[in-house]
Amino acid sequence: MARKRPMAGGEVQDGARERILAAALVVFAARGFDGARTREIAERAGANLGLIKYYFDDKERLWKAAVSRAFAELQADFADGARPVDGDDPLAWLGRAVRQFVRFVARHPEFMRLMNDQAKRDGPGMRWLPDSFVRPMSEAIGGHLARAQAAGVVASISPVSLRYIVLGAAGLIFSQAPECRYITGIDQTDPEFAERHADALIRLLSSGMKGKT
Repeated sequence: MARKRPMAGGEVQDGARERILAAALVVFAARGFDGARTREIAERAGANLGLIKYYFDDKERLWKAAVSRAFAELQADFADGARPVDGDDPLAWLGRAVRQFVRFVARHPEFMRLMNDQAKRDGPGMRWLPDSFVRPMSEAIGGHLARAQAAGVVASISPVSLRYIVLGAAGLIFSQAPECRYITGIDQTDPEFAERHADALIRLLSSGMKGKT
């Protein structure tokens, strides 16, 4: 059983740090770094405002911790369900990788919102994300995509174009969920919808290519 972290005065905040991190990702995604307020994050987490200072010291460290937590979950998903196995064909790996990513962004649409917001701002936060997480993951996944293209199961297009096509096709419908619900009436929080969306993206990527060399 995990030990509870004691606070000054004998108060115990069981699970408060994880709640703060989850709330921080949502608030940073909605408000941006400059617009986010630690008071709102604490209120959303149901935690005392002083706990943010206690656990994270300042807003920048909280932002980095929240993003790191999200990437750790994404990397664990890939390690669990999308790692290549002996005898794998490239299309099977591609299907698993796409499905794991779609499931993740369906659970955490705030992740895509935060990434989209940071990616358009040329600053320290934008550069920290690629250097810490995005570039290493892209390089690892890029090698598998290159093999899939060489095997003829994915269209032979620029890796740069392919990366952003997949990111947009996989995540836009979840990051823009309010608009999609308003226009279509679809509930993107339904896990069955995420599976159908993954199926559609896999078919789109491999349509007409399977079996070609």
